[in-house]
Amino acid sequence: MRIAISGTQSTGKTTLAGELAGSIPNARMEPEPFRVLKDRLGLVSGADSMTPEQELALIEHSQDRMNALRAGETVIFDRCALDALAHARVAAETGNPAFTADWINRLNSAAMSALRPLDLIVVVPLSEDLPLVEDGVRSTNPGYRKAVDEMIRRLAGGFPNVLEVGGDTGERVKDILGRVDPNGLYRS
Repeated sequence: MRIAISGTQSTGKTTLAGELAGSIPNARMEPEPFRVLKDRLGLVSGADSMTPEQELALIEHSQDRMNALRAGETVIFDRCALDALAHARVAAETGNPAFTADWINRLNSAAMSALRPLDLIVVVPLSEDLPLVEDGVRSTNPGYRKAVDEMIRRLAGGFPNVLEVGGDTGERVKDILGRVDPNGLYRS
């Protein structure tokens, strides 16, 4: 079973991914691609600071991690290609000239390939309960955060097997577990 947790900055995705992995026998959590590649690629989150090449590297990393899974392995992904695509689309919409139509098409194609093997995409929407945490990784621009949230939710609507969760972490885990059968299949 392959479950990806998706959402904008500071919505509790990492906490949810860890709790969910701990609630499913033999599951493990795959770390957030941005944090894995941050230092190597010099990543700084934001509509003006990311490049198309960096967003493509995040998408390709997600695809590589997906391809490395063993048959029958249950993995919870902290973020996925949907997140990188949403960030790229927001960058394009806010006028970052590097994100041309050709780049957006290329990123869209790569993201669709990377998302295909997922059994479930869990979208964690923006909540005013969780403040934006400044940690040198997340963008601290509240408008950018909101735009990414809206874009992720819009893009997720085009996929089957998407679940939007709310409430606290325990409620989110319970909601997800209530929708996944023992064979790892999503029940809508």
